[in-house]
Amino acid sequence: MEKFDDKKQLPEHMTKGGPGDMFLGGGKVDTSKWFKQTPIGPFEEQIKDQDIWFCATPFQMLYSDVLGDYAPCSWATPFDANIRDTSLSDWFEKDPKLNQLREEMITPGSDLTLTKKTCAACMKQEKLYGRSRRQASMKIQTNGGRFWPLLRKAVERFKADGQGHIKDRIFEVQLKAFGNQCNLDCYMCMPYDSTTRIKSMDSIELETQKVFNINALINGELTKLNPIKNKSLDDVIDQITEMAPYIFNLKLIGGEPLVMKQFYKLLDAIVATGHAEHIQVKYQTNMSVLSHSKYNIINYLDKFAKFEFTVSLDGTGEANNYIRRKSDWEQILNNIKVISKYPKAHVCVNGAISFLSIMRFHELIKWFDDNSKDTFDQINWSMIRSPEKLGANVLPEAIKKKLIPKYANYPDIQNILKESNHGLDYQDTLDYLLMNDKYYKGTKWEMNLFDVFPELEEYYIPKEERNDYELIGSSNE
Repeated sequence: MEKFDDKKQLPEHMTKGGPGDMFLGGGKVDTSKWFKQTPIGPFEEQIKDQDIWFCATPFQMLYSDVLGDYAPCSWATPFDANIRDTSLSDWFEKDPKLNQLREEMITPGSDLTLTKKTCAACMKQEKLYGRSRRQASMKIQTNGGRFWPLLRKAVERFKADGQGHIKDRIFEVQLKAFGNQCNLDCYMCMPYDSTTRIKSMDSIELETQKVFNINALINGELTKLNPIKNKSLDDVIDQITEMAPYIFNLKLIGGEPLVMKQFYKLLDAIVATGHAEHIQVKYQTNMSVLSHSKYNIINYLDKFAKFEFTVSLDGTGEANNYIRRKSDWEQILNNIKVISKYPKAHVCVNGAISFLSIMRFHELIKWFDDNSKDTFDQINWSMIRSPEKLGANVLPEAIKKKLIPKYANYPDIQNILKESNHGLDYQDTLDYLLMNDKYYKGTKWEMNLFDVFPELEEYYIPKEERNDYELIGSSNE
């Protein structure tokens, strides 16, 4: 178990979302920094003592995935209801699975039957690393002076009648049902989340890759994509605007939201309600552009209470450009500088710890710390677990061992470096990356894996030389 070194305290902007909380094992962390700004009652004590496995999202989030299926959050397993045939309010208030999930989360000693299925991603990360999206959110939310008392009221209403209630301004709206249009080709992104990814992954160059089960995706999930359009999409926008009096945070995710026309229409509709000045907007963005068609995000910054841009970054310079292919590090920095000039605009960084990014993410952390004083609010990250061959734990053992000291005071990152590769062959991962290089050869986005990550080259075995290697076994060394 990796313990937090109190002698090397991290600054506040590096710990808001959980880094530095001591991993106690068994999925638990030190919660002493939770509820620092909030009065504590019996309910809060249960959370703080981890007597209940509680998450706020089932009580205040409205989420649907790119297929329109509702879920408690973007990390949870989708439920059966779909936005096409069930309204946002009906789902939130009456869905039997959502109400069962709520009941399990507030009951000490619950067997968490549905929670274990729905929230498996967070539970797994808590058990392995001591830090999940749930724990990161809870640390932030329990220190929200205005937010938490209203969240407590939402829980009390549920306890009274076993249903959700749309009251008070605590709601976060995240709807991926607006589509998956995206201008980048991030190597670890699920193809159905990006139009650019769908195109590249269905190319001749990548048809034999063994990282993503793309045939299943192309023949299954991708062909099922049925974007909401025209009147149906207008209806979704109308439903959101009707809830404007209760929306605390409007989080726009894609695809890439800054290139999605419908999100600008949604912002216009919210402004027209007169509630925009009470709502904060959060863009999960690659920050590669600030405008699309006739729209420019700059024109909206002064209309809302707060405008937060959470920029997806995984390294600096060429490393980030390779991981998030078609991005331009210098252009991203320029756009961040432009945004930072506006008083209501705030910029955060969010990374995805993966096979490639973990080799450079420590450089991003240092860069962030060096530039955070006047530019950024906080940095956060999550672990890529799917597809499994893009997990950081799949790296060669020698590389992982060298990286561990570079993440002092980030025990969750150290823990994935200490994790076994579970028999997964990183040769498949390297093949996939080299195939992607071939796809972009001759274009303005041409890059070579071993130029950007030279430490990987000695571990690559060309396919024609692998017979003996495969007979011996593809261990990590």
